[in-house]
This record gives sequence, C-alpha cells and structure tokens, in this order.
Amino acid sequence: MLLRSFVICGYLAAVYWISAHYPIFKMVFYPTLGAFSYLFMQRMDQIKDIRRVIFGACISTGIGAVFYTISSGALSLLATALVTVLLIQWCRWNAAPILAVSLIPYFARPEVVWMLPLTVLASLLCLLLPLWLIGKLELRLRKAAQARLAAAPLRAAAKQDV
Repeated sequence: MLLRSFVICGYLAAVYWISAHYPIFKMVFYPTLGAFSYLFMQRMDQIKDIRRVIFGACISTGIGAVFYTISSGALSLLATALVTVLLIQWCRWNAAPILAVSLIPYFARPEVVWMLPLTVLASLLCLLLPLWLIGKLELRLRKAAQARLAAAPLRAAAKQDV
C-alpha cells in the first residue's frame, strides 16, 4: 500500500505540474482527482467498478456543463447536484467524488465548458496507467516473496545435510 501511495502522489504532482506549466492542460488537474486516486487505489482489483465510476464521472461532468451553460447561478448548481445525486443512487456508482466533478464548472469557470468531460475522462484514464503498473509490480514482488518462502525449507534441509 505504501508503494501505491507514493506512485499516486507522484502522479498527482506530475499532473499538477503539467497543468500549471501548459495552459492547454489547465483543466486536467482538479482537487477531486486526489479523491479518485485514493478511491481507485483501494479498488484496484475491482476494474468493473472503476470503469463504472469513470463513466459516472464523465456523465456527471457533462450534466454540470449543460446546466452551467444554461445558467451559472445557484439554481443551476442545485439542479446539477440533484440530478447527479439521483444518478449516483440509481446507477449505484458508490463514489462521492462523482458529485464533486459535476460541480467543477461552477468554481473553475472554464473558457470551453465542453472540454470538462473530456479532461475528466483523460485524467482518470491516465490515472489507470500507474495503477496498472503498480498492480503488475506488486504481483511480481508477491511471487518473489512466495518463491523465497518456498525455497526456505530446501535451504534449511541443505544446511542440515552438510
């Protein structure tokens, strides 16, 4: 878990640095990305759930973009939150960060609101790469540890024979 934490924190720092230095990637970093990172880190073995959460995040961001385009006021925000909460419950997405990303247009005030669902999709898909690599590394480390444990009795027997 410690390795996962370091890699995820490194990913967040890299995404932040990229978004701060390249204006075209400004919207790729958003605070909720940290919550998604932790959520995905905990559910690495449940890829089906992760796919559903990514889908839900993109849909809810699209809903937020539509309502924000109609009006940027409090009633629009209320409508966005209500629709998103209903979708979370109805679709059983079980991920609170989905509600948070639906509200991004209201605090980020993007120039091109239709890019939000795409940037959320891109950042979450890019998050899967380090998680996948961590999973592969952890599997190799586990296999190496199991091999060492399996070889320990053989080494002990070889010492007794000498």
